[in-house]
Amino acid sequence: MNKKAQGATEYLIILAIVIVIALIVIGVIGGIPGIGTGASARASASFWASQDVAITDFAISEAGTDTIIIKNNLKNAIDVSVVSVNSVDVEAGTSTLGPGGSKTYTGAIAACTASQGFSYDVSLTYQDKKTSATYNNTGGGVKLEGTCAN
Repeated sequence: MNKKAQGATEYLIILAIVIVIALIVIGVIGGIPGIGTGASARASASFWASQDVAITDFAISEAGTDTIIIKNNLKNAIDVSVVSVNSVDVEAGTSTLGPGGSKTYTGAIAACTASQGFSYDVSLTYQDKKTSATYNNTGGGVKLEGTCAN
């Protein structure tokens, strides 16, 4: 009799472990609303921070005081002509950034509701000053994602 009870208990424990692992996987891939959304925003921020011309920090707020910080991760100086988020070009003219240089853009980029998630298209156009080559980075479909501030 003891063997049957032990077998049933082991089965239930293994079943519980499998269910917990499945819930964790579903949460990470975003299958349950609200559980996996942070992972998507972190992946977006990591992607944009690692680009040649990177978005190292950003804050989109309900009040319309939005901030985008870009950084030149290239070895040559660049001329930035377009910094567009949500189809709003925040670059007025052209800015020159040396290697490792950064620039902060402020203004009303998008309307959002505090504590709600956002997902915006990004376009960065720049010219390498040494080679005169012009590049446009739209992220290949990776959007700028995060949570709207107050």
